[in-house]
Amino acid sequence: MNKHITQRATTASLVLSIAPLALTGITTIIGLILSSSVVSATNDSVVDQVNITVPVSCTLSGTGQNSHNAEINNGLYQPDIGSTTLHAFCNDNEGFAIYAAGYTGNEVGGTNSDKLVGTSASGNAVIESGTATTAGSPDISNWAMKLAILQDSGDTTGTNAFAIDSAPNVDLPSEAEQSATQVSFSEYHVVPNEYVKVAHKNSATDMTATTGGVKLTTTYAAYISKTQPADTYSGQVKYTLVHPSTADAPIEPVTIEDAYSKAGKTKLNGYYKIQDMDSTICSKVNQYSGDGMAEVIDVRDNNIYHIAKLADDNCWMLDNLALDPTDSTTAANMNASNTNATQEAITNLLNGGSTTTGWSNTAVANVTTNFDNDDSHIQPRINNASKDTLVRSYGPASTSGQAKVGIYYNFCAASASTYCYAEGSGVDVPDTIIDAPQDICPANWRMPTGGDTGEYSTLAQKYTNTATETNSLQYNLSTPLSGRYYGNATSGQGSYGGWWSSTYYANYYSMYNLYVDPTNAYPNYLGIRSGGHSMRCLMAD
Repeated sequence: MNKHITQRATTASLVLSIAPLALTGITTIIGLILSSSVVSATNDSVVDQVNITVPVSCTLSGTGQNSHNAEINNGLYQPDIGSTTLHAFCNDNEGFAIYAAGYTGNEVGGTNSDKLVGTSASGNAVIESGTATTAGSPDISNWAMKLAILQDSGDTTGTNAFAIDSAPNVDLPSEAEQSATQVSFSEYHVVPNEYVKVAHKNSATDMTATTGGVKLTTTYAAYISKTQPADTYSGQVKYTLVHPSTADAPIEPVTIEDAYSKAGKTKLNGYYKIQDMDSTICSKVNQYSGDGMAEVIDVRDNNIYHIAKLADDNCWMLDNLALDPTDSTTAANMNASNTNATQEAITNLLNGGSTTTGWSNTAVANVTTNFDNDDSHIQPRINNASKDTLVRSYGPASTSGQAKVGIYYNFCAASASTYCYAEGSGVDVPDTIIDAPQDICPANWRMPTGGDTGEYSTLAQKYTNTATETNSLQYNLSTPLSGRYYGNATSGQGSYGGWWSSTYYANYYSMYNLYVDPTNAYPNYLGIRSGGHSMRCLMAD
């Protein structure tokens, strides 16, 4: 708003006149003028800021999707089979792109996704993707697709007039095909078996429902070989809008098991391995919304864990970690290829820490029950007494509202002996305090970050805060109220739960925790490193 400077000026004049007095022949005139002038200036101003956010909105619709029906005799070719209008709106200033792929069985990129498959019970005949119009050698049936710009009659002015320079550009097929002589999708082209960009616009569209947006038509053609068996052949093409126009190809969500399978992973004891999860697999997985959870196995001890992709687009463990480094078989199986730590750190962990003799020379009973002595910061400590104890829990990994407590770890143990500093000065105190660099999560997984901007906080912002709601953090992360271990006793089982993060809190003896109870979730809670808390793991980047 404009700044107004107001100057206020006031002049006061007072004249006192005393009439001539007759005083014994003397006439006296007394004149008194009192005058004052006051000028005041103020610089009063108000700055009022208005922010209006227009969200990105992009939609793609189709009209006439069921019009592609034809009856073609052997040896004949037919173009222009049906016509579907694709109508796209997108107000992203950097434009948008439309991708297409053969689609079958709710899957892009499957064995038959780019084929027309016979529907009769007796045959497995297919019609391949291709552009032949006559018999070749060999004589193979094929089908193809093309797109064309559709200009509305009367829509010849305004920001979305479909003139050539403002119409969507039609792109070449995928890079793998560009070395060959190919036509663009403005002519009949092979149906791709994975997402390929078929059209794009480098700027936003008018969002008006009638004349706005961008319109394309899509049609198909087929050649039927002289030997093609009689049948009804069906297939689908899926068109997907992404923005901006430079965005990568869309990712077709699949279940966790399907993603493992597509990545060529093998099973152990009937389960896929948690260590085989990676960013490629996680990126293709459906977000959990009542389904999409999977069970995987930890190759170090054969423990089974539920995992799912949550609303922050990360893959999480939905059970508390139950790895027991004091178990001789587990310890023998732990190495840098299956654990999120170097071999040196794992060796130190199994020997009880880098500066002390530790549990390799101490009875397990003593190690697992004594968290309150002077070594509880610098020695790894666990408590496995409640490993299989069932407590109140929420979410998909619970059974009848209960789940296992798992193992309590002090932070020295949780960090695979890499974060074992004394409380106070002296032993192994680092020059610079950093987040824990390693931990005992499976390979390709790690402890989440904590604090106000950490991964626990990001996840909490996606959900509500009441555990009984299916859209709560407690439900979707499937948190058992596993309590904690402190001193030489458990507390809070069935009432609350706490999970380590890798992030320190302003000093080297406290770490951020995730704390939950039935009505609250605190992603920036604090835990003293000598105490025993549960662990969850997040799929690493």
